[in-house]
Amino acid sequence: MRLKKFLILTLLSVLLFSSTIKAADDDEFENEGLVEENDERVFDTDETDQEEEGPKEAYVAPPFQKPTINEKDTYFLDWFEDTKAIGKKWFKSTAKKDDVDQAIAKFNAKKDDVDQAIAKFNGEWAIESPSHIVIDGDYGLVVKTKARHHAIAANLNKPFKFDGKPLVVQYEVKYEEGQECGGGYLKLLTVDPERKKISEFSDKTPYTIMFGPDKCGMTSKVHLIFKHKNPKNGTISEHHAKQPSRPVSGYFEDKKTHLYTLIVHPDDRFQVLVDNVEIISGSLLTDLDPPITPPKEIVDPEDKKPDDWDDREMIEDVEATKPEDWDESQPKEIVDEEAQKPDDWLEEEEALIPDPNAKKPEDWDDEMDGEWEANKISNPKCEGVSGCGKWKRPVKQNPLYKGKWIRPKIKNPAYKGKWSARLIENPHYFEPEPYKQLAHFDAIGFELWTMSPQIVFDNILITDDITVSRKFASETFNIKVDQEAKYSTATNPSKGFFNDLIAAAEEKPWLWIVYVFSVLIPLIIIGVIFFGKKSTAKHHPKKTDTETQDDEEVEEIEEIDHEEQPEPSQEPSRSVTESPEKTPPRRSSRSSESRSRSDSRGRAQKPAVTQDDLEDDEAEPEVDETSEKSPKSRPRRRRAD
Repeated sequence: MRLKKFLILTLLSVLLFSSTIKAADDDEFENEGLVEENDERVFDTDETDQEEEGPKEAYVAPPFQKPTINEKDTYFLDWFEDTKAIGKKWFKSTAKKDDVDQAIAKFNAKKDDVDQAIAKFNGEWAIESPSHIVIDGDYGLVVKTKARHHAIAANLNKPFKFDGKPLVVQYEVKYEEGQECGGGYLKLLTVDPERKKISEFSDKTPYTIMFGPDKCGMTSKVHLIFKHKNPKNGTISEHHAKQPSRPVSGYFEDKKTHLYTLIVHPDDRFQVLVDNVEIISGSLLTDLDPPITPPKEIVDPEDKKPDDWDDREMIEDVEATKPEDWDESQPKEIVDEEAQKPDDWLEEEEALIPDPNAKKPEDWDDEMDGEWEANKISNPKCEGVSGCGKWKRPVKQNPLYKGKWIRPKIKNPAYKGKWSARLIENPHYFEPEPYKQLAHFDAIGFELWTMSPQIVFDNILITDDITVSRKFASETFNIKVDQEAKYSTATNPSKGFFNDLIAAAEEKPWLWIVYVFSVLIPLIIIGVIFFGKKSTAKHHPKKTDTETQDDEEVEEIEEIDHEEQPEPSQEPSRSVTESPEKTPPRRSSRSSESRSRSDSRGRAQKPAVTQDDLEDDEAEPEVDETSEKSPKSRPRRRRAD
């Protein structure tokens, strides 16, 4: 029965664990604007998941399946089908350094390397397969060099205007060698009549939104920066979305593909999702730093503090004088003239001596390295004594020391308080409409510095239809993630399951609680079922409230046991066998069993009854047998019987 309960409860725990994980995965796409109710799970599994388990075989990359999204229905779409698109669709930056930098580069660089030294963005790009091919024929835009500036850009099919439709930006990033310091963010380049060529793209090129991952050292971020123009004075300012509370370092360290999605809604809401899980959300009006909304009042720049304004709360007491007995010449510490040299002080010994075991290195050159000296060690003769070397009297605090005298401070009678400039209405204040006031953009570009090569960008999409972005992710990212998991399992079969658990917990920290309870609950159940404390309650033969003859006999036997216990002062008992004539008559089997239980309890606490004790009991005067309430009357009658 216990085993059956244990199996049932364990099964319930496993089902709870499985359903929780399944629910967590299903919830990934239940963010507003990204999925609809009753949607199928995005991480679709293909038929290979249903194959029967068998011997592990070498991983075979499936062929790339072309997405069904029509590029004409988007503002930008590229899954890098054309490996020669650099120079046709994508253009590397040809921006140069400043004149001063060029002069220095020409002076320091070799003749053959002058052009490369002058180029500001000299990082190399390529469209090729990743290092580990999980899908045959799937290419990406790859950063090939480290410790260099990289910049590359492409024009949109048509400019994006914030005129009432949501903006959806989506692309994949994979750090094949991890990331020490560098970015992976995408810039949406503002429409600029002065920009003649997209190849002029640089870090100075105006942008409307910058979005994507960035890491340096221990700091990992997912940037979301909006640039907004004040319609009153024309100034452009940056406004940053708050970073997520959850850690994002795993995106840079796990060497897996991650999908970054930005959605800006016409009602000023924004969402940032990584792998279809929302990590940042908020309002353009209230959740940016600094806020887009300017203050209604500002400090008057022309307001000046009056010359007679005294904002000193405390001042020196000019009437105070130094006391006559104040001696500023006294030092803080003086030599203790009463100190005496300890008797065990060894003045003839040095505290540090050359190491007698040290040897001059064979390659030591006195002319080059100087005269060799052995390292010094503590003098063993000085251990256990007060000290070695020349003894000097210690110093002590000078009781006459008072330091330099300074005037005490008093409250300033002319104090007017802390001065602050008056506030005036902000002449540049405006009622913002962030979404509508965002600048239109007509190109995108990656501009970054990185200390790690092999950064793969893929499946870049800009659209105004959330359904299109979801469909594109299901045809590209979801398949790729599934194949990466299979590739990892095939190449590292012993790590697959536990790595998946750890990775899931890193994405959803609350899963650690599920893991802990999934382990603890079965252990607790086992402990309760198999090692639980059994009941030690005394079983009483009485079954009803009706008083019977057997109940009275049990009470009599218990009272006899208590009476026959000797006083603590009595001498140790001796083993005596009672004579047949002193043995009480037999009673009913139930009474005998009760007495047996009572005697067994009594033996553990009282010494054995001796023959002398029994004789003394017979010599005692009899108690009135007519008193049935007397506890001593009943044992007398029993012996008489």
